Amino acid sequence: MFDLIIRNAEIADGLGSPLRHAGVAVKDGRIAAIGRDLGQARETVDAKGLVLAPGVIDVHTHYDAQLTWDSTASPSPALGVTTVVIGNCGFGIAPATPATRDILLKNLSEVEAMSLDALRQGVDWQFDDFSSYLDFLAKRGVYPNVASFCSHSALRTVVMGDAGSEREATADELAKMSAMFDAALKAGAIGLGSSTFENHNGYGGIPVPSRLASDDEFRALARIMAKHGHGVTMATCGDRSPISFMEELAALSGRPVIYCPLLDYPTKPERAPGVSAACADARSRGHAVYAQASCQPLNMNFTLLNAYLLTTIPPWPTHGDAEHHRAQFSDPAFRAAFKRSLATPAEGGRVFNGTWHLMEVTLSPTQPALEGRTIEEIARERGVDPVDTLLDIGLADDLQTTFIVRLLNVDEKRVGDLIAEDGNLVSLSDAGAHLTLFCDAGYAMHLLGRWVRELGRFSLPHAIRKLTGDPAHIYGILDRGRIEVGAWADLMLFDPQTIHVSKARRVADLPAGANRLIRSAPGLHGVWVNGTKVFDGKDYVKVKPPGQVLRQFSTAKPTLAMPLARAAE
Repeated sequence: MFDLIIRNAEIADGLGSPLRHAGVAVKDGRIAAIGRDLGQARETVDAKGLVLAPGVIDVHTHYDAQLTWDSTASPSPALGVTTVVIGNCGFGIAPATPATRDILLKNLSEVEAMSLDALRQGVDWQFDDFSSYLDFLAKRGVYPNVASFCSHSALRTVVMGDAGSEREATADELAKMSAMFDAALKAGAIGLGSSTFENHNGYGGIPVPSRLASDDEFRALARIMAKHGHGVTMATCGDRSPISFMEELAALSGRPVIYCPLLDYPTKPERAPGVSAACADARSRGHAVYAQASCQPLNMNFTLLNAYLLTTIPPWPTHGDAEHHRAQFSDPAFRAAFKRSLATPAEGGRVFNGTWHLMEVTLSPTQPALEGRTIEEIARERGVDPVDTLLDIGLADDLQTTFIVRLLNVDEKRVGDLIAEDGNLVSLSDAGAHLTLFCDAGYAMHLLGRWVRELGRFSLPHAIRKLTGDPAHIYGILDRGRIEVGAWADLMLFDPQTIHVSKARRVADLPAGANRLIRSAPGLHGVWVNGTKVFDGKDYVKVKPPGQVLRQFSTAKPTLAMPLARAAE
């Protein structure tokens, strides 16, 4: 007798095959049979013609801290996700020593816009090295499966302390980091997470430690990975790290290298297609270089007290209380300097470049008539510069105004071309980070609702493959991302006619009473991890956390030579 049978489903297998009307039987957490006459089970679900697909594999999350207090990794499983990869961009919390714990949290709070109070109260430090971190997660329990990068910035912080954000490593320091990375790969790291992105700054505006790593340091760590024969390098890159260097790391390690982020910049429409083409050229030479792309517009909510998107434009204040910010924003010299910086062409992919027509007021306590209007429109009406308009509105509301800006990925034609490329992973949720600014954890639901149903740009089988089979294959995640006999039963059941991601709503459920934005997925009827239901379409199911902390990965070199289900034109 099977443990579970889901009957009468339209099966999207994660490999791009046409939909198949059948049922799926589960035994001991794995798919045991697929067909129409499957016999008996302890639990039976009638899918009633809904689509049954593999659960989403989200390869770009930041749940490293949250998982130490929240086994569910909310809101991801409620958005179809059954496997998360953490430690992205090198912003993990392991390894850590008592002396470096607060440094890691302070940098994480700044670069990923998290509440420092929530991190300090919430993180349960029952670990020190990478191996004990994975042990702790497994013992505590996780709802989704979890794979973790070893954090480059954590390595540098533990070995170098504050100097990790100030200089390159000495030969002795690099030897210590290499030994720690070697141990992490032995313990089950999926690879190395890092960043050289110029916009990635830690607490007080200092660079995150990995930005100070030399190219030779990256080469040394790539050689360590080559010894193990498994793993992935992911790096969030600015102008310093071209695709040619990513290709060199792929050649040295013999393993995939993931470039991030691949986003359409309104002011630089040629940027992303150039990166995509360079990655494809590297693959044509036999080097596994891929890119992470987003299928969603990058919208960011902010106030002038937490204007993350503006902190990389000097002299915008990166710290200080409300009184300090009010004094700065009222100072004509500050305003003039900020306008000069904004007018200067930026290197390194600065995300905001004066697109005032894409920024609007969403909530004004004292000026409700401004809500829904763009800064460009209000500035034109007032006859003043948009910078002055933004600051004047905020000051009039005692810095309580909420703004929203559509930053990147605004042009759906260009975005569609990027995500349709087979070597570009649909990803970049940033789930677990930027909690008060946006929530993109539902990117898969957006792909299915917007790009498949509304736009018809993708067939449903192809979209499911982009979300499941492709990331599993490229990252070497074994026996997941597909519906086949023997694969783990990570599944989601949804209505293709209604599936979509909701608007964000704010909840205050973090440690220290901190708030965050979350979304839901109308049309999602159920999610199973290793054969156990974790989400019933309305809420999380209270069960013993069924997820696995993944520690073994494929040593095969990924290709995209498997038959493809092409996008519907």
